[in-house]
Amino acid sequence: MNIKNLTPVLFVKNALISASFYQNVMGFTVVMNNGDQNFLFKEGLAVWQIDDDNIISRTHGVEPLIDSKAIGRFEICFETEEIDSVYEKLKEAKVSFLHEINTEIWGQRTIRFYDPDGHLIEIGEAMAVFLKRILDEENGDFAATSRRTFTSEEVIKQLLGIS
Repeated sequence: MNIKNLTPVLFVKNALISASFYQNVMGFTVVMNNGDQNFLFKEGLAVWQIDDDNIISRTHGVEPLIDSKAIGRFEICFETEEIDSVYEKLKEAKVSFLHEINTEIWGQRTIRFYDPDGHLIEIGEAMAVFLKRILDEENGDFAATSRRTFTSEEVIKQLLGIS
């Protein structure tokens, strides 16, 4: 079996509002707009407005899909090399934060916030960025960086382009 084209889909109350959020706040690019009901973004995410007559809502019900108070639905994770500027843009957009910039136990700086439908989104420092920062803090000591970041020395070297 050969399965391709993984596209996470968020079920949303209003596809136009969500598309605007992902374009204007997250900087995503729409590559397909199906009647202002379904949007596909170049970055590999889709938002679908599920109406009452859709097969999904008819068989599953629409409320569990779009209830922003539902606990533990899932988290979408992204990385950036510019966590501080992304954070500022999110603040300007007045998003609802789960938490602002936080340093995780492994050293990566992350932000978690909600999109207009209550989906939890994480944006973290790109692996190479935070591993380089920790390596610098550890004065080039790969073993110490490995212990601190829970990342093998081999992976650190690979991600940083060091042989």
